[in-house]
Amino acid sequence: MRINIERRVLMVSAISAAIFSISGLILGLLSGSVMILFDSAYSLLSLALASLSLLALKLANKPANNDYPFGRLTIEPIAILVKGIVIALVCLVSMIFALVSLLQGGREVNLDLALVFGVVNVIGCAITWAYIYHRKKDLNTTLVAAEQRQWQMDTWLSAAVLLGFVMTFAISHSPFADYARYADPLMVLIIAGYFSYIPIRMISQALRQILFAAPAEAIREQINTQLTAVGMTPHKPLRIAQVGSFLIAQLPAKLDAAGHQLFHGIIYEIAEQQQLKLLLVQGVNVQSN
Repeated sequence: MRINIERRVLMVSAISAAIFSISGLILGLLSGSVMILFDSAYSLLSLALASLSLLALKLANKPANNDYPFGRLTIEPIAILVKGIVIALVCLVSMIFALVSLLQGGREVNLDLALVFGVVNVIGCAITWAYIYHRKKDLNTTLVAAEQRQWQMDTWLSAAVLLGFVMTFAISHSPFADYARYADPLMVLIIAGYFSYIPIRMISQALRQILFAAPAEAIREQINTQLTAVGMTPHKPLRIAQVGSFLIAQLPAKLDAAGHQLFHGIIYEIAEQQQLKLLLVQGVNVQSN
């Protein structure tokens, strides 16, 4: 059931991205706006990246086999890493093109088409973001969270574009009309630079999970609190990691059967609350001669 809902969310993301990217590319070429082309290129990437998320979801839920004895745990953070890198590159390339356009004297833009695109795009992106955000509350997985951040960026970007076009329209009907041609590439430079932190954050979080880093501090504190409450204060820091939608925990080696069962129950309950799948690894005592 959870996988079907997650797949449906990713499909909505892909369909929305397809609509916005195709319409945006057409209007961008007709209006001559670099900003619209940048926004449409981002939507086109959203389509490709949503398809990547669907593939990652399919692979991540395949059962373990001889080639992958622990399943494909890292496929989800790898997909998010790729998404982060691609979005970062789009921001970088867009800033370079915008800087070149500024140095060449700016660009003339058909503001009537640009304003129509801005209004429709903000409404469409906001609806998609709100839908995924609403689903994320009940389905807090890494892939859905990445899609939500991606559409959050797209919505803010579209709102900033619309605001920029309104300001450009105002400037073009003022004594400073000669400077209106610089507004479009300047918007790309400012907006792409500002939103670059989102893909950087995605890359950082994905790398942590690929390297089997510890989960969020809140999850660790919750585990330690519940273990302490039942008298199972660990002598050493617990070995726990989050990889995609999996929570990996190593069973302490010196626990008896009852202790193992209690430990498993606590960790399993926390994993369920975080909507994560639990993978327990048996701890081993190593004795030196």
